[in-house]
Amino acid sequence: MAAPKRPWKCCDRARCTRSIPPICTCMDEAFECASTCKACVPSTRNPSLQVCQDQFVGDPGPICRPWECCDSAACTKTDPPTCRCGDEVEQCAPTCKTCEPSTSDPSLNVCKDAYTGAIPPTCTPPEALAAGGN
Repeated sequence: MAAPKRPWKCCDRARCTRSIPPICTCMDEAFECASTCKACVPSTRNPSLQVCQDQFVGDPGPICRPWECCDSAACTKTDPPTCRCGDEVEQCAPTCKTCEPSTSDPSLNVCKDAYTGAIPPTCTPPEALAAGGN
């Protein structure tokens, strides 16, 4: 049975059906599930982490990362990794808490937040990165 209210604040790895409205489960791994989660189970990938298996009918909500994508992520080798994004952008994402001017070009900004979770997707298509674009 789907929860009447979304059981998570944000979700980076939503798994949703193609129905309208979609039925979603957030597959984010965490050290502890949110208190609103009713079905918290160990992750199959890493049993020391938890996954909330509650379902919600509707939009899975905003992402948790302080950026939507990142071409120059620096991540630890821990599981889950902790990442920082070194991309220089005109404006930081609204989810970024610490946005500072770039040291190489003060007209651009860098989000200084660190995030523990899934490695972010790249902003530039992989074929363009392979060709040297950014």
